[in-house]
Amino acid sequence: MTRLKPSVVQSEELSTKREYLRPTSLLDYESQPVQNLVNAQKWRMLTSDSEKINVIYTFVRDRIAYGQPEHPCVPASEVLSAGMGNALTKTTLVTALLRAVGIPCRLRASKIEKSLFQGLLHGLSYRMCPSQLLHCHPEVLFNHRWLSLEGVIIDYTYLEQLQEKYSDYMGSFYGYGIAVLHFRNPPINWEEDHTYIQDRAVTKDLGIFSDPDALFKAFPDTETWSHSLPYLFSIKPQMNRAILKLRKR
Repeated sequence: MTRLKPSVVQSEELSTKREYLRPTSLLDYESQPVQNLVNAQKWRMLTSDSEKINVIYTFVRDRIAYGQPEHPCVPASEVLSAGMGNALTKTTLVTALLRAVGIPCRLRASKIEKSLFQGLLHGLSYRMCPSQLLHCHPEVLFNHRWLSLEGVIIDYTYLEQLQEKYSDYMGSFYGYGIAVLHFRNPPINWEEDHTYIQDRAVTKDLGIFSDPDALFKAFPDTETWSHSLPYLFSIKPQMNRAILKLRKR
């Protein structure tokens, strides 16, 4: 399985940067809820891009709890209001917030194997889950490089509880929404480099998308699946119950 390697940026035209800063229907960072958050946190007042990326990344990683949303194709303001999200919706929110403070951000899409959810799904729910699922994560432009922020998906509290549950486990770990080589110390902190938490379950790179609007237009089956009876009444509730149970250990 090949780890995704975002490209090194040699030069970017101003018009290209504008593409990765503009608002869209889903990246609604001009909406009142998002503007209220950005202003309250005073993120625009930070002097360095690295600081801005760090505080926004950490906020979305830890303040937006990992969980399965009602639907993936929702604007950033709704993700913020829900306070919970998965790879698709947390990517929408962090992308919107970074663009709101002038940091170019885009999406990398992929297919991910359902074995990622072992431990959260079992029995009929696991069998009904598609073998390959749409996955995405944000990439941020920093120091002329596109860096993956995939580590934003899993909040630190959830990861700590999982590590405590498997306190003797070392090495690679696959399941419970996590797929990493180093279970005790996955690369999830912003240190001006890539972050990852689910990338070892990626089976196919689907390329770059400017925004989630374009992603869901290219893969409409993902939104259709979220309205299906198996997802709404079996898969989503079972996963969220399992996540909540782990949090309350």
